[in-house]
Amino acid sequence: MLDEGRLVAEDNARAAKFYRLAAERGNVDAMVNLGLMLESGEGVSRNPAAAQDLFGQAADRNDPLGRQKLDPIITGSVSDAVLSKTDRLQ
Repeated sequence: MLDEGRLVAEDNARAAKFYRLAAERGNVDAMVNLGLMLESGEGVSRNPAAAQDLFGQAADRNDPLGRQKLDPIITGSVSDAVLSKTDRLQ
């Protein structure tokens, strides 16, 4: 609700705080939602590494979105990895 402004005013920073608390207690949906916020920098400082860690934790618990966010073909990071490898070969 806090991240979407339903029933209460939108407050992404406060939503991130509650997602973090729930994620620390093993809530998979909170892991993914906080990961998305960390990935985009919405309501929190942008931190892609922490986002990937949360997606990994969610994926380990068989969450489909967590697995999808880790898949380099789906996320588009495969092209970045290939480019970086090509740069090292030159």
